[in-house]
Parts: sequence; C-alpha cells; structure tokens
Amino acid sequence: MSRPDSARTRLAAGLCAAALLLLGFPALKGANVTWDAALGDLFFGQRYLSFFTSFDARYLDFAADPYPEGHQPDLSGSPFRSRPWEYYPVANTLGAASSELLWRRLGWLDPFDGFQAVNLGFGLLLVATWLPFLARRLGLAAALAGTLLLLTAPRIAGDLLANPKDFPAMALFTAALAAFAAAWERGSVAGIAGSGALWGLALGTKANALFLPLVVLAAVAWGPRPEAWRGRGRTLVTALAAAALAGGAVLVASWPYLWADPAGRLGEHLAYLLGRHRAMAPGSHAGALTALLWTTPLPFLLAVGLGVLPLARRLRAGDRTARLLALWIGVVLARLHLPGAVNFDGVRHFLELFPPLAAVGGWGSPRRPAGSRRAPRRPGADARSPPPSSRCRSWPRGRRWRRRTRSRPPTGTSWWGGSEAPRLAGCRRRGTTGRRAIARGSPGSARTRRRAARSRCRSPSTRCAWFHPGACGRTSSCCR
Repeated sequence: MSRPDSARTRLAAGLCAAALLLLGFPALKGANVTWDAALGDLFFGQRYLSFFTSFDARYLDFAADPYPEGHQPDLSGSPFRSRPWEYYPVANTLGAASSELLWRRLGWLDPFDGFQAVNLGFGLLLVATWLPFLARRLGLAAALAGTLLLLTAPRIAGDLLANPKDFPAMALFTAALAAFAAAWERGSVAGIAGSGALWGLALGTKANALFLPLVVLAAVAWGPRPEAWRGRGRTLVTALAAAALAGGAVLVASWPYLWADPAGRLGEHLAYLLGRHRAMAPGSHAGALTALLWTTPLPFLLAVGLGVLPLARRLRAGDRTARLLALWIGVVLARLHLPGAVNFDGVRHFLELFPPLAAVGGWGSPRRPAGSRRAPRRPGADARSPPPSSRCRSWPRGRRWRRRTRSRPPTGTSWWGGSEAPRLAGCRRRGTTGRRAIARGSPGSARTRRRAARSRCRSPSTRCAWFHPGACGRTSSCCR
C-alpha cells in the first residue's frame, strides 16, 4: 500500500472510530443491565477484577462474600455465582474495569452501563484491525463498505450496546484471524505467535474461538505457500506450535478459576459445553440460516449476494484473502450444523459469521471500479510509457537505461526507470550484464513489444529482471 493510500486508510479508520464513539457512548444510557449479565457476568467480572488488583484468594471463593457491608454494586444475589465454569474471564474482567472507571472514578455512567461500555473498546479494536486489513487487500472503497455494513447491521449494533460476551468474542475472533493472515503473508513467526495470543483472548471470551484453528490450518493447507514461507516448513510448524502455546497460556493466565487445577477444570468446562444441548429447550435448536435471513437487513443480504461472483473469481485466481473469507464462512456454518449444536436468540451465538459476510458484501457494494482514477500526467511524459511494473531499477547506482523503439515516441526514446525506480525495491539483482530483460506493457505495436522483449540492456550496470504478469512491481522467483 502506497503512502497516500495508507493515509486515506488511517483517515477512514479514524472517522469510523470517532463515529462509533460519538454515536455509541450516548446510546449506552438506554441499554441497562441484560439477563445474561445479571445471571453471572457482572458477578464474576467484579470478582476477577478484585483478584487481579489485589491477588487476594478470598475473591476466588465464590460462595463467600468478601466485600464489606454496603459495597456497591451488590452482586451477591447473582443466581449462577456457584457455576464459575460457565463464565469466561476476559470480557467480564474488562467490563468490570470499565465500570469502575466510568462509574466510580468519573461518574459518567451507572455501574451497569459502565460495564457495557467496554464493548465500545472492542468496537474500536474491530475498526482498527479489520478496516485496514480489508483496505490493503480489497481496496479502500470495498473495505469501507464492508465495515459500514457490519457496524450498521441491527443485531451487531444492538449487541454492541448490550451484549458483554458475543460482541467481544466476534471482535477478538476477527482480530486474531486478521493478525494471522497478515503474518502468514509476511512470513513473520512473531506475528503468527501474536495472533495465537489474540486467539487465547478470544478463547477467554467465548468457546466459539475453539473453531478458529480450523480456519487457520485450512488456510495454510490450501494452495501454495506465500513466497516468504518457501523452504521454511519447519519454521512454519514451529510458528503454529508457538501460536497454540501462546493461546493456551493466555487463556489460563486470564482465568484465575483454572489456576488451582488447569486440566481438571478445563475438562469440566468442555464437559459443560458438550452436554449443553441436553439441558436446553427444543426452541434452543432453531435453524441458524433461517435466523440469519429473518434478522439481517435486505441491503446487507443483497450486497453479499452481489459479492459472491467477485469472491468466486478471486478464488479461481488463487487470492488468499478470498480463501480466508470462504474458509471462515464455511467453518462457522459447519459448526452451526454439528450434531447437538445449540442456537437461540437469533444470530447472537454466531456473530463471528458477520465480518466475512460483510467483507464479501463490500465487493458487491456499488462503487467506482478499481483503477478508474487516472494517474496525474507529468510534463513531457510519454503517453504510451509502460506501467511501473515494467520499469526495472538499475543496479547498483540506480541509473536509467533506454532502448530504441520502432514506433519512435515523441522524444525518440522510451525511458524506463527514472523516478519509478525507488518503488521497485523488489527488482532482482541476479544474472549477468547483457541478459534479456522481459518488459511487459512496453510501448508501440505488438511487433515492437516482441522486439523489445528480445532487446539487450544498454547500461553495463543493469541486471536482469523478469516481471510478474500483474502490475504489482514485484519480481518472479524465475528471474535468472
């Protein structure tokens, strides 16, 4: 991404974040406490925050009341206080900290609205990670359209204001996958390990993140590896193992309930998850796709439908972002149709499906076609000069080189390099002086382009470059 594009992306992300705060913060005063939060989220969030700020084990005795008389808010009447294996630590602890700041310290909100205010922070995390990720791969217009589709969907906006578990789980799920995809493309071991830490935070928010590794492993297995991972199979395995260890460590570190017996209590939690369907009413097994169609706005669904064709085209072309989105959608839908899967309350138990759907909808949203903006003309520039991808940087001193053309442009010479040379940092420097330079998009007729492909480098300091068919300015590994 060029500097102007990066600046526009940062500006768009900043505007979206400001709009989220300006519209979301006043709306918190009408949210109040929800059923799930009153059952146990508020209680365990308060206890875990008290423990992390004092490391006093009394706060982990959930049957006792360690707070002095008159302590507010009084959450001792929470019905599920004796079931700590059901309540996750990350979002609840951060919500309690948000309540402490916005209610007790600043006095801006009551303690329950202050607890819900942490979702605005998760919303900012979502904007800060997802919009730039999409902008680098889909274009800024599609990224903005996808982000607006996501944040303006009624169920997403409603859960942002009043759901202390599912919205944070969606934001962390999305941030973890975006971080992994970026590290996978760059070949960064530290980045993949960091995405594992984000996965651990998502696991500490809701069990939906248990299925995130399936998306990651399928993305690694599908198609050729990025250039940065060629010949680094062992390093890749090490990076994935480090991510798994980082995720498990973050989960255990964030959940004090597990510390006394990590294996036993994690097993207790998994047993609760696997047997939950037996304790639910028949209405808790509603069809997920039916709920999605009935609760999602028609413009959102229409944009997704229009984006399916661009998604299919990119899949055929081997685009990694399209593969990630397709795998993401497929894994979530497969989870919802597993035997014994539980779904109720509309779509709130699979909110992590909405970011990839909104990204696909960004492709289908009406916008100016990519590349329709004309580049500014420079004085004296050849109208038929080749694109930047066909201009080779001279080596080692960056000098220009030229070759005669049969059709003779106005100056009589076609110049390659010049001011475009610094942008072609990926130009290969292998080979010997005088090897062929394959230049796509050279000016003139087809015959002239064929002659240009057979031409010789006229500068003794220029090396061979065999460019990709695309206009990305990078060179192929087949340069020789």
